[in-house]
Amino acid sequence: MAAPERRVLILGDRRRPGVAAGVERALPALTRRVTVVGVDLDEALDLGRVEADLLLVFGGDGSILHVARRLGPRRVPVLGVNYGRFGFLADLRPDGLLEGLARWLAGRFTVSERARLRVRYHGEDGSQREWLALNDVVVGRGRLGRMVDVDVRIDGEPAVSYAGDGLIVATATGSTAHALAAGGPILDPTVAALVMVPIAPHALATRPLVLAGGHRIELSARGSRAPAQVTVDGADPLPMGDGERVEVADAQAPLALVHVTGGPFYETLRSKLGWRGRPDYAPEGDGAQEPGA
Repeated sequence: MAAPERRVLILGDRRRPGVAAGVERALPALTRRVTVVGVDLDEALDLGRVEADLLLVFGGDGSILHVARRLGPRRVPVLGVNYGRFGFLADLRPDGLLEGLARWLAGRFTVSERARLRVRYHGEDGSQREWLALNDVVVGRGRLGRMVDVDVRIDGEPAVSYAGDGLIVATATGSTAHALAAGGPILDPTVAALVMVPIAPHALATRPLVLAGGHRIELSARGSRAPAQVTVDGADPLPMGDGERVEVADAQAPLALVHVTGGPFYETLRSKLGWRGRPDYAPEGDGAQEPGA
């Protein structure tokens, strides 16, 4: 009996340079190898309803973050084709697409379960909004050059207050994104943990904090210094006023991120982030000559 054809949904953002043309070039070869159940470059499909064995995302890391929000709690594997500048999450280069797809079809791949956050925004009027986040949630200042105060409760208990440019709550996946730029630690993406990283804190003793992934974190901003806003995975910010709060917890719905190129996480750190460890020391006895020698 012939093996069933694998179903692939192609996603991407046509506004990103190269994506639409890249999909057009790849589509004939893809349709000879798999059943392409759809092509969505305009966010027209409801990813909570589409049936597929793989989501093939053309774009950068931001495109994968966006798909992770649209997908909801469903566990459909995601494989990224990098058309962005960095490609930390996207596993394939465009010229390696068909080879990578062949490896997936042959079962030569791994799946990394990446924790996502459930983010609930509670308005002062009782309204609520909810998102899923793969990388991070940021409560920060809405006006350049002004500080905000961010109050933090952990599991319902008052924990700490920060004064500065804001606060990042990141997953292990997000520890290499905005949180890293703000001075936070790098976490192995398989670690069930959260990291809280203050942004430009106005206190010398303030340091990033790593928490077990099961904690529930509530953030609220006092707006007496400046207006505040909340941003989820780099999407458009939402203004955040007095009496409003954001609740962050493990969504219990990890994203299945497919890897077909085989390199370990630490190789990615070296190649993408320039993580080198010790300096390049000169060999013993190979120092510069003394003056006049």
